[in-house]
Amino acid sequence: MFWIFFVLLVFSTGGGIFISKIENNILIGNISESLWNVTQNQCICEMIQSNGIISTLNYFATNQTCQLFYTNDSSILVESNLNSSLIFMNQSAIFIAQNQITSTTTSTTTTTTTGELLKTSQVVGKILCSVSSQSSWSQTATTIFGSQAGTSGSSLTLLSQPIGMYYDRFNNILTVADSGNQRILRFSLDNRPSVATVIAGSNGQGCNMNQFSLPNGIGVDSFNQLYVSDYNCGQVVIFPSNSDSTTFGTLLGSVTLATLISISQSAINDNIYVASLNDNAVYKFVGGNGPAVLVAGGNGNGNALNQLSYPVGVYYDYLYTNSLYVADTSNNRIMKYPSGSTIGTYGIVVAGGNGPGSGANQLNNPRSVLVDSSGALYIADGINNRIQRWLQNATNGTTIVGGTQGTASDQLYFPNTALFDKYGNLLVSDRYNNRIQMFNLTTC
Repeated sequence: MFWIFFVLLVFSTGGGIFISKIENNILIGNISESLWNVTQNQCICEMIQSNGIISTLNYFATNQTCQLFYTNDSSILVESNLNSSLIFMNQSAIFIAQNQITSTTTSTTTTTTTGELLKTSQVVGKILCSVSSQSSWSQTATTIFGSQAGTSGSSLTLLSQPIGMYYDRFNNILTVADSGNQRILRFSLDNRPSVATVIAGSNGQGCNMNQFSLPNGIGVDSFNQLYVSDYNCGQVVIFPSNSDSTTFGTLLGSVTLATLISISQSAINDNIYVASLNDNAVYKFVGGNGPAVLVAGGNGNGNALNQLSYPVGVYYDYLYTNSLYVADTSNNRIMKYPSGSTIGTYGIVVAGGNGPGSGANQLNNPRSVLVDSSGALYIADGINNRIQRWLQNATNGTTIVGGTQGTASDQLYFPNTALFDKYGNLLVSDRYNNRIQMFNLTTC
């Protein structure tokens, strides 16, 4: 195995987007999105439509998959890999310098680069948005799944206390942990209202590998495997990409009172992060394998900077800040930890930490957190029934949606998870209203 360090020289051109390809090589780095059962042209189109958010991809022809990357670097690390293609773009033309720096190996390599100029008129579809600190959303939501009136149910059009969510950017599909119905549902956002498909569970309440008791967190790795954390069963279970209600999962490991999941996708391996309410800790399954390693907390229940108190949310930001964020729920704060943190690492408070309350500098039972390209935090502030945006290094947050309890289109009831679709719309699992709400992006 060898790695090659390519220096990219950027030259401006007009009238199109230049696409370059390196055969039999892949980029080594942090994956933004993985796509399955797609053609090379579909992957290129997705990269172009991202408007620079995604600028590089690995395509594997043998199984029709690709890995999309976000990078603004002037250099990339490449590894030899047969039957694959490394494809990248810029709004100007990119050429690869011929001098290569190889790692310690006696092998030599020859790289062939081909380019194709695509006219911008070839790019079709909705405009994709990279959410930033300047983005804003409609204050009234559309119910995209579940009951608009907040009624729970067990049919394939209803939910019962939805908690975790995962969004498939390429296919515009949402996966939801329907906790009260002990199942994982998947449905399309293209043709709403849609009927969901059960992809795991729905076999009664229990802890067998085809059952759930209280599913909380869900995530998908770069191989399209589904991970589900079960709070009551204290375990994390893996399901294959084609799973359904008849599928038995595989136990990844035990985590007492496991809550939400975050997966750091990589071309080399995927790390699975899981919060443990009982242990006041966050665990990592390195490379998607056990045993779990402590990466935050684990020093008893408390509010010191090396402690957590009943954490629920976890988010590893491998795209922008390369840091671990934890919704430290009973401490009413968001903690940030560096990459490679351990049980001995002291975190920093990046939001809240001023006691429970509804003030601009406070949180009350925060459930989850995610990060945008500017480093701003988006927090599902449970008891305050709102989604807060907390800018990097700020001492106060701003309510972007919600703020009062109820079933109206501008209200929430104990929101648990928030995320963005590829158009920048805000999706919220409105837990006790038994619905998923979409707040449309108004300003990118």
